Amino acid sequence: MWFFEGDGLRRTQSLAGGVLETAPFHWDGSLPDLGALMEVVFTGRMGGMSLGPKRLEALGGWIETIPAEPARAPGDPDAAARGAEIFADPAVGCATCHSGPALTNGTTVAVGTGRAFQVPRLTGLAARAPYLHDGCAATLLDRFGPCGGGDQHGVTSHLTEQELHDLVAFLETL
Repeated sequence: MWFFEGDGLRRTQSLAGGVLETAPFHWDGSLPDLGALMEVVFTGRMGGMSLGPKRLEALGGWIETIPAEPARAPGDPDAAARGAEIFADPAVGCATCHSGPALTNGTTVAVGTGRAFQVPRLTGLAARAPYLHDGCAATLLDRFGPCGGGDQHGVTSHLTEQELHDLVAFLETL
C-alpha cells in the first residue's frame, strides 16, 4: 500500500498475465502506455533513470513473460456456478465492465468509491488481496460492504447473503 498526497491510499496493481494489453495504466487511467508509467513512477517517484526505447522495450517484453495466476478450482462447484450466473446477470451488471478475456473493458468509470478509476482485470483476482484501489476490502466479500461503492459498483444491494457468498465463490475461480 502506498499513500500519495492528493490521491490517498493506493495498492499496487498486479503485473501478471498480460497487463500491457490493459493500457491505459494507473488507477485513474491517466498514463497511456508503459513509457508514461515508467516516467511517472520509476523516474519521477523512485528517482530512477529514464529507460530509453531499448530498455523500455526489454522491460515490456519481460513483463509480458510474467504468467497469469492460474484459475482456481472452486471449493463448492455449485456455489461457483450460481455465482457465475449472478456475475453474468445484466440486472447486477458485473459483466458490463468486467468483460473480455481479461475481464476488463479497459474503461475508466466512477463506481462510488471516490472518483473514476480504471476497471481492473479480474483474472487472478483471488491472489490479489486486499481489493479496490485503496485496499479497503480485505476480502472479496468485504468488497460488497461499505467501501465497495454500493449499487454504483454493480447492483448488489438486493442480493442475499447466500448470493453474495456464491458470487465470491465464482470470483475466487477467476
